[in-house]
Amino acid sequence: MEYFELNKLQSVLTHHEDYQRMIETMEKEVHAFGTNFHDDPSIISRWGHHYFCSKDGGLLIYNRETPTSHQCEICGHVYDNSPLLNGVWVYMYRNEAILNAWKAAFLYRLMNKDIYLDYVKNIIGFYVKHYQAFKLHNKEGAEYDHIEEMSWGCGRIMPQGLNESIFIIRMINALELVKDDIGDGFLENVYYDLFQPCFKLLQPQVDKIHNISCWLNSAIGMMGLFSQDDDMIDFAFCGTFNIRRQIREGVTADGFWYEGSIHYNFFTLEGITNLLLFSSVYDFDFGHEKHIIKRMFLSAYMYSFDNHQLPNPNDGWPNINLKSYSYIYCMAVKVFGEQSKVGNLLKNVLHANHKRGTFPLSKPYYYHNAISLERLLHVPGLVPSGAMPIHHEATNFITSHCAILKHKTINIFCKYGHNGPSHAHPDKMNIEVVIGEDCLSRDLSNSGYGNALCNEWHRMSVSHNTVVVDGKNHVSMEAGECLAFQSNSIDTRVRDVYPGVDYRRKLELFDNGYTDEFQVDSEKEHTYDFFFHVEGELMSKHTTEPASLGYKDNGYQHIRDVQRVIADESMIHLDWKIGSQILTSSIQLNQQALFVGRSPDNPVTSSRTTIIIRAKAKQARYQLKWTLKKEV
Repeated sequence: MEYFELNKLQSVLTHHEDYQRMIETMEKEVHAFGTNFHDDPSIISRWGHHYFCSKDGGLLIYNRETPTSHQCEICGHVYDNSPLLNGVWVYMYRNEAILNAWKAAFLYRLMNKDIYLDYVKNIIGFYVKHYQAFKLHNKEGAEYDHIEEMSWGCGRIMPQGLNESIFIIRMINALELVKDDIGDGFLENVYYDLFQPCFKLLQPQVDKIHNISCWLNSAIGMMGLFSQDDDMIDFAFCGTFNIRRQIREGVTADGFWYEGSIHYNFFTLEGITNLLLFSSVYDFDFGHEKHIIKRMFLSAYMYSFDNHQLPNPNDGWPNINLKSYSYIYCMAVKVFGEQSKVGNLLKNVLHANHKRGTFPLSKPYYYHNAISLERLLHVPGLVPSGAMPIHHEATNFITSHCAILKHKTINIFCKYGHNGPSHAHPDKMNIEVVIGEDCLSRDLSNSGYGNALCNEWHRMSVSHNTVVVDGKNHVSMEAGECLAFQSNSIDTRVRDVYPGVDYRRKLELFDNGYTDEFQVDSEKEHTYDFFFHVEGELMSKHTTEPASLGYKDNGYQHIRDVQRVIADESMIHLDWKIGSQILTSSIQLNQQALFVGRSPDNPVTSSRTTIIIRAKAKQARYQLKWTLKKEV
């Protein structure tokens, strides 16, 4: 397999004005960056998760021209001369550098202009020449003189081995485009001065089944395939925690990465698929795990909502959809073929009339957030309008402990268990609800890990649609049980969400709504708070009084404007405007107190209306019915 088939792009280029404009834009970007490229190996990079506003969790704007000034994209606050943020700027700059080297390599192959090859040599050559002058350091900022002294997770160019691997993988993609013209001497320097010391750096960090180990293995394997280094290839494919084992043990039978995050599922796929692609290019047998990778791409479509929005359990980024990861699908389709099921899936994703959801770190290159560099490289002739419809059915992902229900226009994603604590949120029985094109309630995932709201709110049980006991986070990271499943209903149970406290949740969809029954059982009395966070506007007016929920930590401190609803009836009805629809929530108050408050969204400059239903008892049953009344 050829990595890039120039004739395929040339054959469609004259008919694709958007491709032509994209190439013109890349030319300008590469010239602007390449003529002013400058880096310094004495400056260490810092972890990208710190590049968020401390006031609202908004992403800070990376500006290549302002290395010591960092502005929040939401509130506009400017952080000047922060050593930490200046270090993150360095991380961002180096990501931009390697992406521009990759774009320059593509432009060289397309146009055969030496200036683009010179840009590749200058940028990559700098990092090759100075690689071992970059200080060993980790994402916490600790520095080391020797690999033998370092803690786990170090990088040189980048703040950790994970980011180093991403950098190296993108570098190899660039080099693959120009390897026949860049010169044997240059490639020898790459191998001896960068690949070999990088192998020594990454090798001891591959120590468990984890998304990071997948990236490290992929970088090592790609270095080995590109340079024909048997030791690197053997380590990546046959080492103790090799890539084949990662896939066999890390991917559930449902085709979902075990850490339970949809973003990390795709993030892991990105690393793995790069190695799969290069295995195909170099005619290396990846093994039967190739079929598991294919299943992962197919499964991803099945756990999306009908509007292609993705559920967002556990760590990740908010507001992602299938288009967010179309660049990874482009690599997969290069391997599996445009006429494969994966190829048809990509056509469906690209043909859908939805804007691509973006994420802030390790960004791929997209032209106007629509066309990825990978599409030009690998599937330029793909015709999205030729997509064959795919039946988007309800599915219970038994080994991943989650399910998606579908009936008419109503979709509900239910997470009823975990496969361990890595990247997990304490959110047993959380649900996300989409009705047509409108979202009734979504999982916020989280902001950057370095932002206070990540741990104070987004990773708290109270920020999810579940029940919280005595104001504390769930403690269970164990699997749950699915007692019954149909396309429009599910009955799930989890024992010992807290010691001695069991949950059971039943959901049933009907033509214009759904019912939600949540049962909590214990032999001891507790305070149970049922939470549901609504994306829309509460239209109903009821008699209320100011109230306090009584707790000051575990996320409760971020719930404001709490009002207790005064209700004489056992059943209360609330009307909501959700996008273009009016819904009614009918709540059966079984001697329970109903509160309404405001809670942080993601980003936290927005807020959501939160329903809290409180019970003090040994057992509590929450019964809600949501009904679609009309279109606005």
